[in-house]
Amino acid sequence: MKKITNRVLTGLAAGALAVGTVAAMSAPAQAAADGYTPTGPDPVTFVGDTVAFTADDAGQTLTCDVFDLEGSITASGTSRAFGDSAGTLDDLTSSGCTNPIAGDTTVEPTGAWDVAITGAEVGSVSPAALSDVTASVSAASCDFNVAGGVTGEFDDSTGVFTPTASTLVISDDPVGFVCTLLGVAKGQHISVDGSWTAAGLTITNP
Repeated sequence: MKKITNRVLTGLAAGALAVGTVAAMSAPAQAAADGYTPTGPDPVTFVGDTVAFTADDAGQTLTCDVFDLEGSITASGTSRAFGDSAGTLDDLTSSGCTNPIAGDTTVEPTGAWDVAITGAEVGSVSPAALSDVTASVSAASCDFNVAGGVTGEFDDSTGVFTPTASTLVISDDPVGFVCTLLGVAKGQHISVDGSWTAAGLTITNP
C-alpha cells in the first residue's frame, strides 16, 4: 500500500484553500447580479417617441403624436429582486392618435401599469417589462379594450425604453360598425413600436 506523504497532504490542503478562496471571491459578484436598484424622480415620466400600436391580424395601425406615461418609483434607491416592481405608471397623456380609417382615436389607461427590470444589466442596458397594461381605445364608432404586457430594453445611459415584444391583445368584443371596417376582433395581437425616455431614471445592480 502506498503511503500518503506530507507533500501530498500539503498539496491537497493548498488546493482546497484555493477552491475556497475562489468561491469566496465569486460569491459577492454573483450576489451583486441578483437584484437591481431603481433611482429616479417623483414623479417619473416616460416620454413617448413615435409610439404606434398595430392590430396585426387586421393590419390596422394607431399612431400617436404624444403618448407619455407618468407615475412613481417605489422606494427609490432601494434594492429589490429582478422582476419585482420598480414602480407604477398610472397617468397616461395621449394626443394626436389617429388611424387611416377611423381617424382621431382616444386611448385611456384603465389601471396602473407596472414597470420592472427583469435581469442583470449588460453594459448600460437592462431587460425591462411593462405589465398589467390595460387601456380603452375609442375611435369613430369603434370601442374596445386592450390588455397584456410589453417587454423591452432600458438603456441606463440614455433613459430610453425600447419595446421588443408584446403580449397585448384586444381583450373584449369591439363595439361599433367601424370595427367591422377595421377588421378588429377580440383576441387579436397588438404589437408596439416606438420608444419612451425616462429622464433621471437610473438602474444599478444590485
